[in-house]
Amino acid sequence: MNMPFKFTRNIYHQLILLAITICSSGCQSLPNTKNKEQVIQNVVAYDQKLAGNTSDNAQRIEAKLLEKSTLTESDAVLYALSNNAAFKTSLVDLKLAKADLVNAGLLPNPELLFSFAVADKPYRYAIDLPIEALWLRPIRLRTMQHEADATSYRLTQLGLNLIKDVRIAYAQAVLAKERLKVAESSYQLRENIYALSLKRLEAGDINGKDILLAQNDAAIAKRDWELAQYDIDIKMQALLYLLGIAQQQHHLVLSPNVIPACNIDEVDSLLTQSIQQRPDILSAQYSINAAREKIKLTKLNWLKFTGTADATSGAANGHTLGPSIRTTIPIANQNQGMISRSEAELEKAELNFETLKQQALLEIKTTHLQYQQSCHDWQVLEDTLIPTAQKSIQLTEHAYQKGDISYLQTLEANRQFMDTQMREVQLKAELIGKYAELMRNISNRADGK
Repeated sequence: MNMPFKFTRNIYHQLILLAITICSSGCQSLPNTKNKEQVIQNVVAYDQKLAGNTSDNAQRIEAKLLEKSTLTESDAVLYALSNNAAFKTSLVDLKLAKADLVNAGLLPNPELLFSFAVADKPYRYAIDLPIEALWLRPIRLRTMQHEADATSYRLTQLGLNLIKDVRIAYAQAVLAKERLKVAESSYQLRENIYALSLKRLEAGDINGKDILLAQNDAAIAKRDWELAQYDIDIKMQALLYLLGIAQQQHHLVLSPNVIPACNIDEVDSLLTQSIQQRPDILSAQYSINAAREKIKLTKLNWLKFTGTADATSGAANGHTLGPSIRTTIPIANQNQGMISRSEAELEKAELNFETLKQQALLEIKTTHLQYQQSCHDWQVLEDTLIPTAQKSIQLTEHAYQKGDISYLQTLEANRQFMDTQMREVQLKAELIGKYAELMRNISNRADGK
């Protein structure tokens, strides 16, 4: 039996026009979304120290690792952004956001109904097209575009958090070696004090209580020296983990120049930068925009409006193609539940935005005060305590040479200087940690965008 529908020229034109309409609506270009390379570039642009130091890429830094040449702090940060496993896992969210955006731009396929002929019943066929998808598509695209932008800025903030962690880990690894040197010198000095105390005990110059104090002091110094040796490996493993090379045997050569200068701007200007350009706050703003678009969508997507090209028996040839529509009558269901949920999600997004702003204000003020505190402590140590301790050593050594004091008093002066040096190392770690946290909170794009 021959197929019953030999379309006339008019019907061909109608179907071609319908196909062109669908394709032109469904194949419009999608908004651009950032890939992982662009997000990493964005992270680098936000960081004030890295923005002008991007000549080395991950491959060149890998070559430095293999050659065992000096790995600077900036090298470590750039390498971690490209190689840290946890950050790379988070960057997959960009692909998910892109897939959601593509899915939002897709239109449903037309549906074909074809009824086969039976006795006393002609052939019948119809083509259905969900017309509502044409005007809902732009809203869906805007919603997912805002979600993609929110994801991009959220990952930018994660990148800045990683930078902070790498800087602290790098400094801790450098200072662990410095701490070992001070601990070793302190141990040797206390051993000398203990040996000299034994001689004085034999001479009857001191009693048994004093010798126990010297012995205990030497034992504590030895323990600190031994723990400092373990601490180097612990701090290095933490750095290797952040760099994504914890499973490999890399012997990193680190630069000792890790102390930042105490020249941070006033807190008011820092607050302005942080609120306006902080990535997690921008991410929250895009989430609000997406929630608003979602409300528009939920108020409309209950509607079903279908255009149909329906062919039934006709006077001319038995299968005349005629237009018809089918729509939803919103009597019982107007999508009230989803609308209420979308409004609640918008309220939550707005409250989260305010929470992040308040958190940013607290973090920047607290971190700024803590950094100023560390800077003050550092300046007192450098300007007063260390020079005083060095002067004390010079005076005691001069007095010892003249025979005015015992050698034990000279060693005691050196012991105090060693304690001051250990405090200097600890303060360096505090200063670097506060500086890294402050930079994370006040980072702003070097290009001003």
